[in-house]
Amino acid sequence: MISENTDHSIINYIYFYNGSGVAAGDINNDGLVDLYFASNQNRNKLYLNKGNFKFEDISESANINSNSSWNTGVTMVDINNDGFLDIYLCSVSGLLDFTGRNELFINNGDGTFTEKAEEFGLDFTGYSTQAYFFDYDKDLDLDVYIVNHAIHTSISHGPASIRSNRTPLVGDVLLRNDNGKFIDVSEEANIYGGANSYGLSASLADFNNDGWDDLYICNDFHEDDYYYINQKDGTFKESLKSAFTATSRFSMGSDAADINADGLQDIITLDMLPKDEKVIKETEGDEAMLNKQSQLKRLGYSNQYSRNMLQINNQNGAYFYDAAIVNNIENTDWSWGPLIADFNNDSHQDIFIANGILRRPNGLDFRKYVANAFKSRSRSDGLEWLFKSINEMPRGEVANEIYQGDSEKLTIKTGQWIDKTPSLSNGAIYADLDNDGDLDIITNNLNDYPYIYKNNTDQSKNSVSLDLKFLKGNKEAIGSKAIVYTNKTRQLKQLFKSRGFLSSTEKKLHFGLNEENKVDSLVIIWPDLKVQTIENPEINTVLNINYSPNRNTSQNYYLKGKTENTVFNNKDIINYKHEEDNFNDFFNQKLIPYKVSTVGPAVAVADVDNNKYEDIFIGGASGKSSKLYLNNGYKLNPKNHNVFEEDIYCEDNSASLFDADGDGDLDLYVGSGINTNRIKKYENDRLYINENNTFKKSTNFPDNYLNTSTVVTYDYDNDGDIDIFIGNLSNPDVFGESTESYILINDGKGNFKKDLNFKLSSKVTDAIWEDFNNDGVKDLIVTCQWDTPKIYLNNNGSLDLIKIPENLNGLWQTAITYDYDHDGDKDILLGNWGLNTRFKATKEKPLHMYFGDFDNNNIKETIIAYNIDGQYYPLNTKDELASQMNVISKRFVQHSDFSLKTVEEVLTPKSVKSAQLFYVDNLKSGILQNNNGSFDQFVPFPVQLQLSPITSFENISIDTKEQILIGGNNLNVTTYHGQYNSLQGYTFYSLDIITPVSNLGIKPFKKQVKSFEKINTKNNKYLLTISNNDKVDCYAVK
Repeated sequence: MISENTDHSIINYIYFYNGSGVAAGDINNDGLVDLYFASNQNRNKLYLNKGNFKFEDISESANINSNSSWNTGVTMVDINNDGFLDIYLCSVSGLLDFTGRNELFINNGDGTFTEKAEEFGLDFTGYSTQAYFFDYDKDLDLDVYIVNHAIHTSISHGPASIRSNRTPLVGDVLLRNDNGKFIDVSEEANIYGGANSYGLSASLADFNNDGWDDLYICNDFHEDDYYYINQKDGTFKESLKSAFTATSRFSMGSDAADINADGLQDIITLDMLPKDEKVIKETEGDEAMLNKQSQLKRLGYSNQYSRNMLQINNQNGAYFYDAAIVNNIENTDWSWGPLIADFNNDSHQDIFIANGILRRPNGLDFRKYVANAFKSRSRSDGLEWLFKSINEMPRGEVANEIYQGDSEKLTIKTGQWIDKTPSLSNGAIYADLDNDGDLDIITNNLNDYPYIYKNNTDQSKNSVSLDLKFLKGNKEAIGSKAIVYTNKTRQLKQLFKSRGFLSSTEKKLHFGLNEENKVDSLVIIWPDLKVQTIENPEINTVLNINYSPNRNTSQNYYLKGKTENTVFNNKDIINYKHEEDNFNDFFNQKLIPYKVSTVGPAVAVADVDNNKYEDIFIGGASGKSSKLYLNNGYKLNPKNHNVFEEDIYCEDNSASLFDADGDGDLDLYVGSGINTNRIKKYENDRLYINENNTFKKSTNFPDNYLNTSTVVTYDYDNDGDIDIFIGNLSNPDVFGESTESYILINDGKGNFKKDLNFKLSSKVTDAIWEDFNNDGVKDLIVTCQWDTPKIYLNNNGSLDLIKIPENLNGLWQTAITYDYDHDGDKDILLGNWGLNTRFKATKEKPLHMYFGDFDNNNIKETIIAYNIDGQYYPLNTKDELASQMNVISKRFVQHSDFSLKTVEEVLTPKSVKSAQLFYVDNLKSGILQNNNGSFDQFVPFPVQLQLSPITSFENISIDTKEQILIGGNNLNVTTYHGQYNSLQGYTFYSLDIITPVSNLGIKPFKKQVKSFEKINTKNNKYLLTISNNDKVDCYAVK
């Protein structure tokens, strides 16, 4: 129990509700795992396992009571290598009236302990969180990294650079073991320790598979997490920004393991995003962070979002992508301790999450109540009143969560594997307490007894556990890797004990084998990088394995995932960077979910100068001139055209090079978007006529002041000239309004008029002309947002809309034809928004968008709403809605008044009924399968292609096989969404042959890919990756 008073509360110590840890280990070597529970303010407890889930409290006789005022994390480790586990306890001192230091209880081997932290140099004094023992310098003894936490001070909210200024009591420390004495080497090892280091956990792993152990540090609040790569020379290199696109904002507990069995260790970090609708609407989330996010980026901090992250290791630790949302694990509420392990012995990794906080300090009504009341009080009176107001904070008990893993994704099993009892669980560990071959779970709970979840997994599933014994300086073999090979699986685990939050697990490595009754081989990579292979080891037992290597190198056993022949080399033939303007769609339309002003850059490829090499036009954003690059056979060089400078304030979204006037050379059509200054003439599309290799703007061309997203040309009426399909995404001023897209018919002389027989009102994103029925005439395929894809059969110049499967209303981005099933006809690959998104949309529960004037001010608003149990609730918070519609603040004074109100209750039934309704019932990217000219089946892509919006496809050939290169991402969404940039690039041959581009020599895509283009020079074939607000990447094809 914690005791709250005016001197000790969350008011004067921000981590007052963080709880404390639990450690597991066999302290008396009787073969049963014992448990140690730390307590913040009360006596710590040591329980001896007597078997059959019976435990004896030996705390007093063992002499493990702490002399510190506030205990936090705990680790069991054999620090003196005498064969008995010792206990290292972290504490907070030097804050308020907290006294003490970190303590080391040495196991005397007789059931008693003696405190000797000072003797070992481990008596750290400060705001300590947890200790992580590992051998960072490969000298075969155990060093320690101690995570410490800052508190809010006048200097803790400064620029990111203050992390380099070591601050007493606060900063993390790395202590090197020099013959049994621990020496602080933090500075020389390049470990940050500034006043903004709000350290709450760490995860150890060899993330880059070079044999040397690395660190991932979770920091709370605005400070970045730290990703330290071991440089093998006693130093670390912090590499977060190059490896991660975003992290959790309030990073708490973490764990590292190979979640997807690719031989690379992944990371889960926990945050505090709620799942419950009432809590979501009554507590502060990322929606309130828009301005602060921009400020933090200016101060040098990285992208952070308040949700759990499941960071998948994509390329030997060089790149990670977040897959939390697609696994439905992003919002487990106020979460502390994650554990990755195989709890049901099916050979796949599962995840347990410990949850709950005593009171929620981010309750919006509470904050408003305090702010208003505090204004009228003196500081001394105010602090006393503030403590008394703590009871007004909303309670935060939340059920712990557990997820089952399989080869595709995670599935929640709370309510089946464990009950849904709301808890205040902080520290959590796993251990096989009854030696029955499966892992039990233990949690340390604030103001409550611990939980022990007995694992009742079906005993027909096989398993094997390893108890490793290494050399004298590290008898527990911490840092060892084990790889288990069976007929169907390959599993990697690395031995580190401090995991989750404030806690440490037992030392055995556990492998579930499912129904496989044989392990083909077991490979141990010891901390000295020597290898021991055991053929056909026994299963359903604990294997006691002593150090006896039979190979001197582990080089061939570093699991680097699947590798392919490198077919692309990075080689620049163009120097161009697209620079987006600063137009902010959210300024006037505060409720829209994503921008529509960042469609560009426009790109068109063709041989403009008729020298048999492809040239490229790239359109600039508003304020940046468009460029035409001519290919001289060796590289692409810019050619100046004054007419492009004249239209510099246009936002170029789309383009096409074609012979508009029938004179044998290529003219240029450019579709405009939303420009920075909102000058109407710059929002009109343009046709540039090529006259003797000089472009001049046509003055005889139909106006189009809409937000043009795509321009595709083809002689669809077969009269010998080129016609134009113009796809419009939106009205520049009104997000929710559908716009007209149309076809311009060419009279053969460059004069165009609308085809009145073709009508399409939607939100068009892309279009292609393609002959999908092999009749020699190209048909039209159009992708749309908040609508279905449109497929038009070209019937002698008449475009007839054909039927496609139901339930395909999506946020479609792009399309390409490709014979994915290799049956001789062309199927249609469709890029959608994907499933790794906070948007949720299914046939049963579509996502709604209401478009109407909801506050009677003659301005229409766009309201997004999601389905919960058959009712629709606004996605936006009360404050967001009120920022656009003042009437909301009048209708709902408190956030609690608003929190469970449906769309009809918030906006009134009458206004909702009169609004235009758009919906999405499918967010999956996938394939419209062509069955003899009929597209009657939609086949979703596998999960790895659902990680972000797919915005780009391109046909490429690898080893003479035609494949599709896939790119995407969307960085222009609200803080509610974060950023969608987890699709780091793949090639697609079939549903079961999908290859990451990193395996082919292409740098993973962390940017917002808009198109791929193929360019030939005299000596090479090139692939260009063109992205919004980024440089063009060039790759030569081998």
